[in-house]
Amino acid sequence: MDQAARCAAAGGGEQAFQNVMAVDDDNARWLEKVTDRIGWPSRSMAGEDGGHAAWLLAQHADCHHRLQRRCLILLRKAVAEGQASAADLAHLTDRVCLASGKPQIYGTQLMAADGRFVPRRLRAPQTVDQRRAAVGLDSLQTSLETALEQFGPPPPVSVTCRRCGAEIRISMPEPSARVPIDCPACGWAGTVRLATRIPPSHAR
Repeated sequence: MDQAARCAAAGGGEQAFQNVMAVDDDNARWLEKVTDRIGWPSRSMAGEDGGHAAWLLAQHADCHHRLQRRCLILLRKAVAEGQASAADLAHLTDRVCLASGKPQIYGTQLMAADGRFVPRRLRAPQTVDQRRAAVGLDSLQTSLETALEQFGPPPPVSVTCRRCGAEIRISMPEPSARVPIDCPACGWAGTVRLATRIPPSHAR
């Protein structure tokens, strides 16, 4: 359901966006019940695919911060016991860091900028590839190139000028960040802020 909703939303549209959010909310509630009952679905319980699927639901539970943080603790313990993927842990660690207002550690969370993908706020960029290698991830540059090949150049976002109604094209801003904009048609200047709830990419 998680992936089907995202595939259906690939063409955009408000209804598709709302459907992704509804699926994520339902999945988060289900995952919370599962983890309350059995803890993290480890390899020995659910197999490699089952554990990875549980991670994906936790990764997309962006509006359920308490659950996401709890899953991070459970997943960290499972990785230490050899029962879960270190790469999955790296992705969820970055997701929780960014949601908490901290820079990410492994550079797994990307955003659009000027027709390409770049990592969102990143701690110590000069040593990120060492941290990525330690958890079995490719270099950051390889990851950025793969994202561009897989998804194509990220399109700009359209913003309507409040004064003249003209369309202003900008790069997708960070969630909750205020970005200055200028209307080329009438010269109006202002700011735009992306809502916290954004449709996550296909499997990130």
